[in-house]
Amino acid sequence: MTRARLGVLPPLSPALYARRPCEEPQFPLGEGTTFFSRGRHAVWQGVQALGLVPGDELLVPAYHEGPEVEAFSRAGLRCRFYEVGDRLEPDETELEALLDPSVRALYLIHYLGFPREVAHWRSWCDRKGLLLLEDASQAWLAAADGRPVGFFGDLSLFCPYKSLGLPDGAALRVRAPSPAPESQRELGLAFVMGGHVSWLAQRSGVAAAVSATLRAPVESLLQNTFALGDPGSPPSAASLFLLRRLVADPDHAQRRRANYRLLLDDLRDRVPPPFETLPRGASPFAFPIETDAKADLLERLGREGIEGVDLWPTPHPVLPAESFPEAARRRAGTVVVPIHQGLRPSDIARIAAVVGRGKPVRSAPRIEPFDSLEDVRDEWVELAEHSRNVFGTWEWASIWWRHFGRDRDLVGLVCRSGRGRPIAIFPLYGWSSHPLRVLRFIGHGPADELGPVCAPSDRVVAARALHRVLAETHWDIFLGERLAGEGWGALLGAKTLRRESSPVLKLDGVSVEELESSWSSKLRKQLRYDHRRLERDHGMRFRLADDRDHLDADLRSLFRLHAERWGRDRSSFGIREAFHQDFAARAFERGWLRLWFLEVDDKPVSAWYGFRFNGVESHYQGGRDPAWGRWSVGSILLAHTIRAAAADGMQEYRFLRGDESFKYRFATEDPGIETVGMGYGPIGRAALEASSLLPEAVFRACAGRLRGLRGQEP
Repeated sequence: MTRARLGVLPPLSPALYARRPCEEPQFPLGEGTTFFSRGRHAVWQGVQALGLVPGDELLVPAYHEGPEVEAFSRAGLRCRFYEVGDRLEPDETELEALLDPSVRALYLIHYLGFPREVAHWRSWCDRKGLLLLEDASQAWLAAADGRPVGFFGDLSLFCPYKSLGLPDGAALRVRAPSPAPESQRELGLAFVMGGHVSWLAQRSGVAAAVSATLRAPVESLLQNTFALGDPGSPPSAASLFLLRRLVADPDHAQRRRANYRLLLDDLRDRVPPPFETLPRGASPFAFPIETDAKADLLERLGREGIEGVDLWPTPHPVLPAESFPEAARRRAGTVVVPIHQGLRPSDIARIAAVVGRGKPVRSAPRIEPFDSLEDVRDEWVELAEHSRNVFGTWEWASIWWRHFGRDRDLVGLVCRSGRGRPIAIFPLYGWSSHPLRVLRFIGHGPADELGPVCAPSDRVVAARALHRVLAETHWDIFLGERLAGEGWGALLGAKTLRRESSPVLKLDGVSVEELESSWSSKLRKQLRYDHRRLERDHGMRFRLADDRDHLDADLRSLFRLHAERWGRDRSSFGIREAFHQDFAARAFERGWLRLWFLEVDDKPVSAWYGFRFNGVESHYQGGRDPAWGRWSVGSILLAHTIRAAAADGMQEYRFLRGDESFKYRFATEDPGIETVGMGYGPIGRAALEASSLLPEAVFRACAGRLRGLRGQEP
């Protein structure tokens, strides 16, 4: 029987035609980007646009694909090759020895979507008077040093067709007047048809059996040929049409990372460095396997319907291969397998089983129910510490359950290793039993981050256990809201219903002085001006609520200031005042509460309410007297809390859910949170699909009707 076929390049789902095109494409698309058919064309055009002329020399890694070297050669440039070590980073000593006045640029490759230390190499190139050429052809949507990959390069190359399954299309960004394609554009319809057939073949053995003849255009993209072709070739019309729809989905990198984690959990001992860990910012193109029996592995994968690719087996002929043993070793023993965004957990499990044949199968963790939150309190407290999420604490859940649980069914589960060690707690409950049986996490509504309570290192194990539990459930829909940590949709095989911003400021031990120096000069000047003006014209001070006897009065001041700013009826924070009073009191006892006031003439005019939990400061809510708005009292207080967090050694300052512009004046990254859903049975799957197809207003009306069947919603 023919197996469904899993390819390294992502297939084209027919659902993409229902997506609205992206109106404002983000970096590297948009203004300043020129598209060519293939990456080699973009390289050939870009080096000439930068003013490189025949006879100039480049520092190029010995471990390369080959077409880029051909493009350099055809442009009259010469390559001085350098070796890359275990971490695939250049060695400064080796590069220094290769330098002379004829060397004009350093060529840096972000292998398999894993970013190099590009900020360091940008600085090194500047000191040496060199251009930096960034090859991000396998690194679509990757980031490094807080910037998207390609940001630092004088020339940056991207190949979205490799990560999105397009017919072709290479994006070129160059710090010079950009060239434009000159040849006639092709339609690319044959490739699009092949991409849709690949989508069917991934789901059906029958479709896989008849797909071979239509896959030729797709497979041609993975062939390691060096021919330059026509460097004036534009991308096909189909690629430009599809690209704006595919980039409208922000989950590609997240799902690739999640799939990579799933395979890494099973096959870490088969992965060559530096790919045995997944660094922040990586956007993996494929999953590398190190093997001394490449032909056998490729044959076994093909027999099971899994496409394995012999990665870069042959260097460009101008490379003296015998002089670079590390590059030769990688070429001789590296095969890559799929991890693209179109794979499901069952597909990942199938790949792991074929690659890891003969490897002992790990026993699945045990899943045990608990009847009350108190039963697992001690274990929950320990796991919550590892999670560093205040909304995952036993205290948050127990107070939420007392306020909003009422007569609903607790579906609490604890996941344990074979030796009984608690790995994760799943605080679930039955939100609705009619007309749909809906399962949700305890804590939703007021919580900004939810999900299984576990250490980040155990997230993959927890996700697999939860996936198994949900597959055996009698519920119609599982709704996982505001899941913290990337890629839960892919880890669970769930449908991503919504993504929300959740900006973070990474502190990691920086001093207050270092922190302030990272802010824009405009922001620093504005904060200093506002602070001095308020001090000059009024008596002011910052006060932290640290007296239990005055806590109730301080909380009343917080809610008053919040209502004055936002209106009590317009804010869910004010509606849930009783819950927050209870949790704030408990958080005060635990040392988690951070309630700051900016007082003018001994009167609070601005309030900041948040939590400090295991090295993480979280900004939850605030308020201010509108009469003091022109004095920027909210911004002054916010900046003070950030400085205090840095001074006290916090590792992160989380601004929590929302994309308000003021957060991004300080934040260094935005990992986001996602809401996912899974439907079971015909009714559950149909209802979940309808939730994503209905207009937002209709869905809200339906959700409101369902809430009415169960009483007040938290």
